[in-house]
Amino acid sequence: MTISIWMRSEEPSQAGRTRLEADLIIVGAGLLGAAAAYFAATMDASLKIIVVDAGRAAAAASGRNAGFVLRGIHSYYDSCVAKYGRETARLIYRLGEENQRLIREFMDSHGLSLGYEPGGSYVLASSLEELDALSRSAKLMQEDGFNLNLHVKDPLDRGFYGAIENPDDFGIDPVKLVRALLAASDARVLEEESVLSVEADGEVELVSTGYVLAAPRAILATNAYTVGLEPIFMPYIKAVRGQMLATAPLKKRLVDRLCYANYGFEYFRQLKDMRLLLGGGRQAFAEEEVGVADEITPALQRNLEEYLRERFPEAAGAHIEHRWSGAMAFTHDGLPYVGGLPGRPGLFAALGCNGHGLGYSMSLGRLVSEAALKGADTGCFSLERLNKKPARQDRLMAQELKAGP
Repeated sequence: MTISIWMRSEEPSQAGRTRLEADLIIVGAGLLGAAAAYFAATMDASLKIIVVDAGRAAAAASGRNAGFVLRGIHSYYDSCVAKYGRETARLIYRLGEENQRLIREFMDSHGLSLGYEPGGSYVLASSLEELDALSRSAKLMQEDGFNLNLHVKDPLDRGFYGAIENPDDFGIDPVKLVRALLAASDARVLEEESVLSVEADGEVELVSTGYVLAAPRAILATNAYTVGLEPIFMPYIKAVRGQMLATAPLKKRLVDRLCYANYGFEYFRQLKDMRLLLGGGRQAFAEEEVGVADEITPALQRNLEEYLRERFPEAAGAHIEHRWSGAMAFTHDGLPYVGGLPGRPGLFAALGCNGHGLGYSMSLGRLVSEAALKGADTGCFSLERLNKKPARQDRLMAQELKAGP
């Protein structure tokens, strides 16, 4: 969150605030913050960890998505190779597979189901051009040893042009996952506690609404809200809102796996209880959907309903039970930021999953905790990229619109 001059007429003081000391402080009780807390605790069970959040755990983007645990990122593999090189593209997609493995291992080791729905996914082509991109991607991925099937015809028979089938993708309840990770970490979680300032100079000190929090290390896992605490990120990330809806339970099953279409601008799944979830549509409302406002807009929701009628006429008259939105953080080059902040000793960050937090966050949570506690190199996700000249904001948005979520 941001703080106005009237809300903070003077620098936050320690007067009237409870001082808490820890070995590690994590700002953000979403999926990335929860994963970082969990993996930090597995590295050293004696660590005293505090997780602090301005809202409730998983109340922001981590609890406002479609529950897709996909292997890929917002860029198809052919674009990933062209932009980052073959080796980095392979690493990023392998990281997605590792992320899936880490979630499954966590569930198995703790005897949890967390709304787990296996069955794979379809990445659906909404045009012949997109089918060409998927075909190129499938060829490259198969050469690099990834498991997939290419369909040159619509596997759903709903007007698509073909698809990549990823058999190992799965759905999950993201809120249950976040809460389970926090519980397993044994961290002290401070909810509805806004952080007002962050000082990092050997030791990190955070002043929140009711506390002064001190630790040798702290991790910012605040995603789209990070610029309110660290303005250094302002030229490098853009907050973009995503909107969704969910129908009442339908009488028949229309979709049996996760579906990601039109470069990710539309995505849908049908839950075990037969509700159909549909999200996306923001490409037609690019300017309106920038920012972190928690709201839905009539025009975009109508767009989603039209898409529902077009692709699923059987569900056209279904009652819409839920409508919601969530803010995502898109980075200037399409990759997350993970690692230590330049010139801010003891302060680390993990943010900017470009709409694919469930496909990244377990792996990135482990990586940032290893960076904070063991000095691990974060490679292509390093914050050293902040020293490079950022893309202009209009170019950033153009890239985001082209790539999809």
